[in-house]
Amino acid sequence: MVDKKRDYRLFAIACEGSVRERDYFERFEVLSTRISVDLISDVDEYGNIVISSKSSPEHVLNRAQVYANNTNLVSGDQMWIVVDVDRWPDEQLSVLAQECYSRGWNLAVSNPCFEVWLCYHMETDIPDENKERESAFFKSHLSTLTIEGYSPDVYAPLAFVAAENARAKDLDPMLRIPPYKVTHVYRLMDQLQQYTSKQEIELF
Repeated sequence: MVDKKRDYRLFAIACEGSVRERDYFERFEVLSTRISVDLISDVDEYGNIVISSKSSPEHVLNRAQVYANNTNLVSGDQMWIVVDVDRWPDEQLSVLAQECYSRGWNLAVSNPCFEVWLCYHMETDIPDENKERESAFFKSHLSTLTIEGYSPDVYAPLAFVAAENARAKDLDPMLRIPPYKVTHVYRLMDQLQQYTSKQEIELF
């Protein structure tokens, strides 16, 4: 049963990246009065937030589990694991998908990297110039899409436009691991939008 004292839905997000993803998703804390966004960090033995270089799917999953064990999650709250295909083997990502499913958690994978999601904020299609299909291409391409370069303050308000663009590229939504140049982060935006009014989106 939903906690009657709570008038919002908690979105707990565990990201593979420790900087760019955090800076982006933190902007959504002010999106709506009906949601609360909590970015799950690594903590030391004293509970202090630490910046960790550990980014494997297993580490992100474990970080989320520690958070879940120490947080009063209620019905309606959502746990999201946000990772990249990048350099991780398919078997590793498949195990992550199975673990998320068994816990009732949500998984948003980008192929090959989070920057694919960010590119869809500014364009409906990403140029297919990356013959090696490496993340470095998308990070470099992202910096060319605006005169000032990438800024979460500019990009975050365009998230629901990006969701439309990314959804149009997801031709097989049943796949847990998306193909090249496809990202499932739009699914997180779809859920956030359910608790956000049109006026709040316009003011975001």
